[in-house]
Amino acid sequence: MVALDDHPELATTEVPLSKDRVLPVAGIFGPNASGKSNLIKAMSFGRNAVIESHQHWLPEDPIPRWPFRLDDESRDAPSEFVFEFIHHQVRYEYGFSLNDMAILEEWLFSWPKGRRSVLFERTGMNISFGASLTGQKAAIADLVRENSLFLSAAAANNQSHLRSVATWFSRWRRTTSAHIVGQPNGSVDEETIKLLRYADTGVIGSTMVERSAEEIALSLGRSGRFRTRRPLNDQGTPDDEPVRKPPPTVELIHEARTESGGVSLPWAWESSGTQMWFRLARTAVFCLREGAVLTIDDLGGDLHPLLTAQLVGLFQDRETNPHGAQLIFTGHDVNLLGRHVEHRLRRDQIWLTEKSPGIGATKTYPLTEYGRVRDGVDDVEGRYLQGRYGAVPFFDRSLITELIEEPSDNGAQ
Repeated sequence: MVALDDHPELATTEVPLSKDRVLPVAGIFGPNASGKSNLIKAMSFGRNAVIESHQHWLPEDPIPRWPFRLDDESRDAPSEFVFEFIHHQVRYEYGFSLNDMAILEEWLFSWPKGRRSVLFERTGMNISFGASLTGQKAAIADLVRENSLFLSAAAANNQSHLRSVATWFSRWRRTTSAHIVGQPNGSVDEETIKLLRYADTGVIGSTMVERSAEEIALSLGRSGRFRTRRPLNDQGTPDDEPVRKPPPTVELIHEARTESGGVSLPWAWESSGTQMWFRLARTAVFCLREGAVLTIDDLGGDLHPLLTAQLVGLFQDRETNPHGAQLIFTGHDVNLLGRHVEHRLRRDQIWLTEKSPGIGATKTYPLTEYGRVRDGVDDVEGRYLQGRYGAVPFFDRSLITELIEEPSDNGAQ
């Protein structure tokens, strides 16, 4: 996410002791099944390994990685993950490689004074420490397993410097469309209501509502007669204990022409766009406050293009992103590539994915590979849809023609 152009209008962040600046947003575009989601999953695996490997990966279990499966060599080849990031105004590089059974390499470097300083390096179970890493080290190294990361063990055992570095990973948030659904838990704070009002959803508040089992079933689209059964005792007859009612649930109040001025609706009745914005906006505000990273798989699937642009704009604008938070997302909303859309992506914020011929491995490349692209001048959106930059699906129309011409096996007309 290093900026290649000057962007005084964007909330870029300076790399300490360097002329480089990092971008607040990167968007990854490409056809379905081109590997966009796998890129986000790979980043999340690296994050989770730091947070979970020492305390949650069992010693006898294989490492829960997903190697590339479409060629024999890659199934057994090591996987490598490298992160470069800024934490407490110091640049770090942390990386590791592993196979199904063990950590093969692990390292952590920093640049506190502009020159690289080694904190630790690991090969197999051999760990060496640099002079810049103070505090408890050797005792923690004895606790590390073959299938756990030293950084994870150090954070869990309160090694002050490394625990601080590991917090960069713990503040990172990831969400996907699959995580958007589901009844919200607990009350809804006033800030979230403001975000819903900002999105013009018609929501003006929230409330806790008790609904019967029949009402809940109807809200989910189930019909028919409902019977409430009491629990049976040891004699097989209904117990005298009262039937438990469903617990109260959170519902959003919508502006309405009623005496009270609003009506609450079951969560299942809320539009998919309202549900998605409810989840995304709350997570985005956390990241903006903390200066954290947010990765989103399939941004904009249920949102109006203008609302998607507003979410991107929260990270692009220095006023709403004063702490250097970053948004990395995949999606198909090519409006963000347009010249006239508010909060558009610049050319060095656009990444593309496509499948290589033959085995279908993912190639990820930046739009800046096409050096002739001029920000705010060229029609990037139109050129992308025309296939000028690759990363678009190929449609073999002959397959559809054959499908229509062939008689159906089941005799359907």
